[in-house]
Amino acid sequence: MNMADVVQLAKEKPDEGLPKEEPFKAAPIRTIWSGNLRIGLVNIPVKAVSMTKDKRISFRMLHRSCKTAISYKRFCQQGDEVPLADIVYGYPLGRNQYIVLEKKEIDSARPPSRNVIELDRFVSFFQVDPHYFDITYLLLPDRSEEAYSLLKSVMERTGKAAIGRITIHSRERVVLVHYYREAIVATTLRYPDEILDPGVIEALNELPRPGEKELDLALEIVKGLTGDLDFAAYKDEYRERVEALVRSKMEGITIAPEMKKARPAAKSLMEALRMTAESLSSDRNDSH
Repeated sequence: MNMADVVQLAKEKPDEGLPKEEPFKAAPIRTIWSGNLRIGLVNIPVKAVSMTKDKRISFRMLHRSCKTAISYKRFCQQGDEVPLADIVYGYPLGRNQYIVLEKKEIDSARPPSRNVIELDRFVSFFQVDPHYFDITYLLLPDRSEEAYSLLKSVMERTGKAAIGRITIHSRERVVLVHYYREAIVATTLRYPDEILDPGVIEALNELPRPGEKELDLALEIVKGLTGDLDFAAYKDEYRERVEALVRSKMEGITIAPEMKKARPAAKSLMEALRMTAESLSSDRNDSH
């Protein structure tokens, strides 16, 4: 049995072998932050909960012979084991040069915890460059259904989002509060100096100008591949294959090595463009 067969079998029998996973919507909601959205004299008590669920496959490293988990001890570069009480923190200045800080000194620099997001400006949601987006939290009304519903409706109708600041995980962040699918969400934003400007990359400033023939073929390819986004069609194939592999090992199934099909090689960019355009044209003709 090859990997493709194992994956197909796993899809046909999804409840066999692996531990059952609770649906995301049924999972207990843990409050990450609670406080008030404040606009002038208006306070809207809310609770922030995670909008995402990390479903990446994770492994534990085990000792091959006894199958027990690997643990780690802390050693300095002199080879001495270091107890937790003897660990300090170094701000790097150069090679093997540090300013040494105690944990309590670092903690004293953290911003004071605030339970208020002061919304001081409304902007068009589409004015905000998505490259600044970091983490999005779902905001739930905390005995503030009337005010929450009012703000949600205003944001939906106007397409406006509000800018404010939030202290979360001991760090002060700029936050964008906006409408999303009948709810209000808060997206933390990265600071401008955390975003790489492609303009400073020398190689990008020396790119050659594309030829007209190559450009025409590339435009034809893009046109042929243009359509509506169906995000549900994209699956985490690696996770599916690993889960199928685990299930097969539980059931004692041997998986044969899978031979990958080689794609036809093109000798130049122009040839690759032409072959791709011809393939798309052939696919369109076959579908009619």
